[in-house]
Amino acid sequence: MSVNTINKSMTVADAVKVNPELMDVLAKDGIDFCCGGGHPLVEAIEAKGKDVDEYIAMLNTVQRAQKSSRAEVLSYSKEQLIDYIVHNYHREQLDMIDEIDQGLEKLLNVHYDHHGAELTEIYQTFLQLKSALVPHFRHEEHVDFPEFKAGKPVDFDELRAEHEAAGVLLESLSALTNHYTAPADGCATYVYVFKIMKALEEGLHEHIFLENSVLFEMP
Repeated sequence: MSVNTINKSMTVADAVKVNPELMDVLAKDGIDFCCGGGHPLVEAIEAKGKDVDEYIAMLNTVQRAQKSSRAEVLSYSKEQLIDYIVHNYHREQLDMIDEIDQGLEKLLNVHYDHHGAELTEIYQTFLQLKSALVPHFRHEEHVDFPEFKAGKPVDFDELRAEHEAAGVLLESLSALTNHYTAPADGCATYVYVFKIMKALEEGLHEHIFLENSVLFEMP
């Protein structure tokens, strides 16, 4: 069987490595390719109640981008990939975290009378995510990544565990926000903040996939 064909023996991460454009399809169907990238593809498909043969056949019809930045990134060296992650994920996602923090605080002030309970829970959960991610990013940038570049041992199991914990918080935020759907009486700010939260989740999925399933597998 061609190495460019998705098959039942693959993990979820293997499938994404064959065609990075599958990230969008899997995310839409709720199949975890970041923290759950090491899970067998068949089990992940079955967990969503889908026919395995039909779903894999569908995955094999997804067009590969002619010039995919995602595919290019998978060919990067260790040093290139680390620099890419820091400059294209850490920087942007830290900015998004700050923007969401300010936005949720504003929503609490404006919409507390009608949505105080749910917004409080959302904000508390988001703050847990922020308190986990910010030091995680900084430690990677100042300790883990420089040591990895220098050929020193890095505790990837610990980093993966931290990614897993962040993934649990992202799942909670998605559930608490009804998959980032603003209430009917929500203002434009409500819609915008939830939109940024959804973008953060999607970006983190790709970010964590690149670390767990690509970078951490490099010698």
